[in-house]
Amino acid sequence: MAQVLSLKELRTSSALKAEIKKLEDEKQQLLDQMDRQKKMEQKLRDDIISHKKDFEHLEKQFDHFAGLEADYEALQQELQMERLEKLISTDKQDNKSDSQLKKVKEELIQVQSELKELKKLDPQRLKRQVTDQKKKILDQAKDNKNLNTALVAERKESRELTAAKEQLEQERDAMRKETHEFWQSDDGLWALFETGLVLKGETADDDTLNRIRCLNRETGVSVVSSALGDDDKAAWLGNDDFIKAIPETVSVEAGKRLKNIAAEAEDDED
Repeated sequence: MAQVLSLKELRTSSALKAEIKKLEDEKQQLLDQMDRQKKMEQKLRDDIISHKKDFEHLEKQFDHFAGLEADYEALQQELQMERLEKLISTDKQDNKSDSQLKKVKEELIQVQSELKELKKLDPQRLKRQVTDQKKKILDQAKDNKNLNTALVAERKESRELTAAKEQLEQERDAMRKETHEFWQSDDGLWALFETGLVLKGETADDDTLNRIRCLNRETGVSVVSSALGDDDKAAWLGNDDFIKAIPETVSVEAGKRLKNIAAEAEDDED
């Protein structure tokens, strides 16, 4: 606000110059303030114009999409009407038109039903369902792997049991066709039998008793002959300590029997 000066003060040039300078500063401040207000006003006008353009653009897009949707619906209705009119026209010439019309209606109902289901779809729910399904598949794969491992172990055990069963059956069959003892020691401790026991890797011959079994009646332990030795004594298969405990007379008697078996086999071949 300009200050009122007295005549005496006006006569003082320095005070006058200071007041003029002050007025000029205030004037410049007012000009700067007006310039800022003009710039702000221009910016607001520009923003209004820009927003107006954006709004007009969005409005045009909305009108465009609304027009497309209306055109699409009109086209759908036109197509449906054309199909229905065609079917109605065909009905006058063909008795099958009723079934065709029914089929079109069913297709329309199906499409509407599918559209309704699609609208009900929830992406988040579908994602959860897919995740749950993947988890179930992984759990099922893990269970299948464990089951397969158990099945492999069971098959291995089954094969082992089958092999053991076959071995026992061979031993049983050999025992069945084993003769009664043909020799016994004077003390009744040792007994000799003819046997058809088939060892692993050998081929069974049901008509041949070609081994001798030596039994210790006290312990129940027995061994079988492997061959006739050069000393005409039976050579034994089995535990070394047990074989060493077999008296020489037992091996001699077993050797005699093996020689007789070999001689009988030669006579049969002749």
